[in-house]
Amino acid sequence: MSFLRRMFSSDYRAAVAAEAAGNVDAAAERYGLAGEHAAAVRMHLARAARAPSRNAELAALRDALRWAAEDPELIKRASAALGKALWEAAKAEGIATERDRARVREASALLVAGDDHLTAGMALEAIGDHLGAANAYSAGGLVEKMEVALSADDAAQSAAREEKDAFAGYETAMRVGRRDDARSELVRAIAAGAAASEYRRLLDQLDTQLLSAGRVELRRRGKPAIVVCAADKLVLGRDQLCDLMLRAGGVSRQHAEIEIVNGAFVLRDLDSRNGTTLAGMPLAGRVPLAGKGRFGLGDDCQLDFELAGGVLIIRANNGLDRGAVLIAGTEGSPIDLAPSDLVLDLLFHRGRPLLGRGAAKSVAFNAEPLGDVRVQLIRGDRLVVDGDEIEVA
Repeated sequence: MSFLRRMFSSDYRAAVAAEAAGNVDAAAERYGLAGEHAAAVRMHLARAARAPSRNAELAALRDALRWAAEDPELIKRASAALGKALWEAAKAEGIATERDRARVREASALLVAGDDHLTAGMALEAIGDHLGAANAYSAGGLVEKMEVALSADDAAQSAAREEKDAFAGYETAMRVGRRDDARSELVRAIAAGAAASEYRRLLDQLDTQLLSAGRVELRRRGKPAIVVCAADKLVLGRDQLCDLMLRAGGVSRQHAEIEIVNGAFVLRDLDSRNGTTLAGMPLAGRVPLAGKGRFGLGDDCQLDFELAGGVLIIRANNGLDRGAVLIAGTEGSPIDLAPSDLVLDLLFHRGRPLLGRGAAKSVAFNAEPLGDVRVQLIRGDRLVVDGDEIEVA
């Protein structure tokens, strides 16, 4: 605006007066109305410097950028100031969500427009956008910074591929019943991935489901439970932690124990309140189980047993648990579940139960057909065996 036009412009004169009085808000408005963009930008920048809050500062800087119109120098100055303020706000408030990262990207774009390529690149590196940072450094001629950012981008891309591959491996291993492999893949994903907290949650969940103590319980819908073991000692009693939990009256928390000694199954009482009987006679000391027979825990719990091919089968004969079955074998040897009316077999390896389809005609493992492979069972698995629905407890 020419000098004479300024002198005759009431808006200009009012702006000068407002600026002289320190009223930068009014001065900014009047300079804008007078078409004095540079002065309007200057006043909005002054507003930002005096702003009582961060939001007010950002609003003033956005006004400054708006009044810069198409003047390259004014755009550069306003962009640099707004970009720096957005970046400082992001750092102060934390960068946790996608919205926060979007604000950092906006700040970086403004900083590039304001010719502050160094801060723009640093902002993008803070949100893991190493390629964007390299481009910002390159635009500013910061070659060494660009090379470092490109190397970081290569490393990030490699880690992302590793994370994706590991998680895909975890999903596949879970689906086909290789749960130890699934756990290893989750550990690999945690080491490589940005979403480590989610992988740790999955790992904690899997660790609570894994079975490694040489015992698994199969619960059939509408039928008694089946417990399969391959451990050196089996504890019978009322406690939930017993290998075979029995709820009959007179049964102690840990009532009796069966120990495998040189391939023989040896029964002994665990100082129970009501004692243990074998073939109707009170049990004293340790007695090997042979052939078929019956032993009792107290007066109200009778258990039938049978030894066949190195496998011990125990059936609850009466009470609340009538029909419950415990099948005990040895680690590494297939255990046929046919005595429990399930035509499957189990093999324990390092305490892990590995299920085979045995002679079953149709087996669905977590809603998928089970082929001629063994699957590692974990708590929560669901089976349908020739129409019989089973849950792994």
